[in-house]
Amino acid sequence: IAAHAADIAKGVKGARDIDDKMAAARHKMDWDEMFEIAIDGEKARRFFEQTPPADRHTCSMCGKMCAVRTTNMILEGKEVKFCSEK
Repeated sequence: IAAHAADIAKGVKGARDIDDKMAAARHKMDWDEMFEIAIDGEKARRFFEQTPPADRHTCSMCGKMCAVRTTNMILEGKEVKFCSEK
């Protein structure tokens, strides 16, 4: 997490900018940028490296079901399949 929603709600200067930067990094699936923006980037990187995703453009939790990955694929005009059809 880069900025807490409470920081944005309280009007903490710069919190919205940090949150927007993290959202942009997530959209690009730019892990290195996400680690740099994170409150504790070193800890985030350690967790990430413990169970790295099979595909660098997803996360280890969602894999091919990743909503960001799916959205990006749709926006790029790619076909999205989750199940093999018979």
